[in-house]
Amino acid sequence: GADCDFEVRVKQKSTVQTLLCQVKSRAWPNEIYALAHRARPVHGESLPEKSVRVLIAPYFSPQAIETCIDLGLSWADLAGNGELRLDRAYIKVLGNANPFRQGRGTASLYSPQSSRVVHALLLDPFRAWTTEELAKSAGVSLGQVSSIKKLLQANNWLEAGYGKSSLIEPSKVLEDWSQHYTPQRKAIRLYTLDKPADLEAKIQSTLSDYAFTELSAAHRFAPFTRHQRVALYVNRWHEDLASRLGLSDGDGASNVTIYETGTEIPFLESINGSRCVSPIQTYLDLRQLSGRGQDAAKHLLETVIQSRWK
Repeated sequence: GADCDFEVRVKQKSTVQTLLCQVKSRAWPNEIYALAHRARPVHGESLPEKSVRVLIAPYFSPQAIETCIDLGLSWADLAGNGELRLDRAYIKVLGNANPFRQGRGTASLYSPQSSRVVHALLLDPFRAWTTEELAKSAGVSLGQVSSIKKLLQANNWLEAGYGKSSLIEPSKVLEDWSQHYTPQRKAIRLYTLDKPADLEAKIQSTLSDYAFTELSAAHRFAPFTRHQRVALYVNRWHEDLASRLGLSDGDGASNVTIYETGTEIPFLESINGSRCVSPIQTYLDLRQLSGRGQDAAKHLLETVIQSRWK
């Protein structure tokens, strides 16, 4: 109904508008939907004339702002951002950083362990996953899966029911991950005189724990353009491998990047005998590159990832 925490009356020339302000400790998108639904007047109830409902929280994430826009809600946060839709004025302020460190938002979804759950979901988003299936696929505990599911639900990205869950909008989850992506790896940059295809063939016959990424993987998933740089993940890199593969120190002109992880590389795929990271991982790594990498990421998303989601 018309319940609110406090009211503010705004006078504009001859008109007066009432701001019905409701304060929340966190602005999760699913809670915003619930508040908007509860805010609808019940039968026979009247709201103050020319009233505007305003949601206030310490900080609004991009997802929360998008939800407010979809619902036509005015909002304001304690960071100084906000959007007020009044009869004679429209006020919008964006860009002030979140001063509240405890509000981690969605970043915690993409820690090394948690991201495995998100990764598994994105590889098959519309499957009805049980918690046990997700835990097994991601190699994490049941408790961790439950925590990730709650955070995804809070952002209206996961639909849960009857013990099973499915992603609602995987493209938004993938885009959010790409914005928060901070890979845990050591980059070793080397140089080769070989053509990319020749070096990649050597890698396939020499290494057992490799997985191509970036343009080396994108070329196998969805040929887009000729690539001149080779990139791959390894569990451990040993110095003697450089000489065996004909690689030398890059000295600022590297065309080979070795990413050493120190851990097993999850969700690998074999493309015509070549070990590659998944299209999801390839997309994230391409987004880290400039220029051609961005174009290749877009091509991979449109031709491979989204086609698998259908």
